[in-house]
Amino acid sequence: MKSTENRKEQKEKTRQIIEAIIFTSKYTVKKEEIFSFFKDTDKKIIEEIIDEIKNIYEINSSLYLDDKGGRLIFKTKHDIFPYIKEFFGLKKELRFSKAALETLALIAYKQPITLKEISYFRGTQSSYMLKQLLDANLIKIKGRKKVPGHPLLYGTTEKFLEIFGLSDTDELPSVEEMQQLLKDSENSEEN
Repeated sequence: MKSTENRKEQKEKTRQIIEAIIFTSKYTVKKEEIFSFFKDTDKKIIEEIIDEIKNIYEINSSLYLDDKGGRLIFKTKHDIFPYIKEFFGLKKELRFSKAALETLALIAYKQPITLKEISYFRGTQSSYMLKQLLDANLIKIKGRKKVPGHPLLYGTTEKFLEIFGLSDTDELPSVEEMQQLLKDSENSEEN
């Protein structure tokens, strides 16, 4: 009987630790990171604990545990968010110019990519756009290209994935899908 109680206590402690890790993390926490941290605990048990946390927050909280492709993060429920926004005076959403979005799309699809390559595709100097996207933490420096001059390589960040609701850049729509979306959008504007 004591071993059953000990297992329950241990499972509860593990739940509290996982909950705290996810809650205090600035970005999403990968399930794989949690599995690694609790390497002596069966993955199935960790999955059960994560499901328990989801259920607890689904019922009794203004927060919920979002799981996008094995990336976990606590978020405010949609019906509560307007109050949070008003309380903290959050008026400004991330807004970017067409040029910045064009630059972000290039980086997302061609990463890792250099400033020179971005500027070539865009047909104009793009360093200001890169600075904006770096400041917004949507892109980051991924390393240096192994060519003369060793230019910096840029790629997208976890925040980029979160904002666009992706678990991986492989989920980005293909060029054909994008063309169809644009075509559908133009058709709906005409009607």
